[in-house]
Amino acid sequence: MKKVVTFGEIMLRLAPPGFLRFSQTSSFDVIYGGGESNVAVSLANYGVPVRFVSRIPNNDIGDCALMEMRKRGVETDFMLRGGDRLGIYFLETGAVSRGSKVVYDRAHSAISEIQPGTVDWDKAFEGVEWFHWTGITPAISQSAADACLEAVKIASEKGITISTDLNYRAKLWKYCDDAHRESIMEELTSYCDIVLGNEEDAEMHFGIKPDGITVQTQGHDVKAEAFLSVCKQMMEKFPKAKKSDYHTKGFYFSFTQYLGRRIIRRKNHVRYDTVSNHGYCRPCGWR
Repeated sequence: MKKVVTFGEIMLRLAPPGFLRFSQTSSFDVIYGGGESNVAVSLANYGVPVRFVSRIPNNDIGDCALMEMRKRGVETDFMLRGGDRLGIYFLETGAVSRGSKVVYDRAHSAISEIQPGTVDWDKAFEGVEWFHWTGITPAISQSAADACLEAVKIASEKGITISTDLNYRAKLWKYCDDAHRESIMEELTSYCDIVLGNEEDAEMHFGIKPDGITVQTQGHDVKAEAFLSVCKQMMEKFPKAKKSDYHTKGFYFSFTQYLGRRIIRRKNHVRYDTVSNHGYCRPCGWR
């Protein structure tokens, strides 16, 4: 089986033990992870050869992040060293009716200062058949967005399958206005064969939303069938995409896949928005 490459930031997560609030704790649990590194770890758990590309500081904290990926079976040859710090986020895990809370401290992180040309993508893509990125990486900084664009262009030239999780994060897109953000994401997504996201991602990045619904005020009421219009609009906007996969948020978790001719609806599953799973996950409250 050929390799998968993921590209993005690995972060230091500091969380009060259990369900304590920030104001109640005198210690923090330490976990290393991030959207793209989590995908790499999950693939490694399934026995898929996977390489994680990132930039981490050349200090003890960077060493810990590197060891975390190595011990989970992820190839780390392209976790480059440089910069002054690893990005940090603080997580207060929610419970029952109290939502989780995230505080970012990732300004000037090592990967935020990455530049096009830093990664030798020709070597990074050797023996690779799949490249995955998310909307988090271009949200970090303009230079990170430029490096991500460099990666998708080279992957496309090599005939590598490209996938993205659009993953809109309002807390991160601080360096540009909405028009520039949409322009960045449109160009990056135009190279993708598979597009993943939810109703908010499509509307906030591209102004695409289910017919007759405003996601920001009615997002939890969106039914899977309403995504047919979203999927069609997305595939018209991004003709290279072979699949467009979306899931709804809220108490019931639905999954909708559109293959260009028909929509596939998976059964609903109960989802508890306010409680974060331990470890490699994306808890509620990231926005």
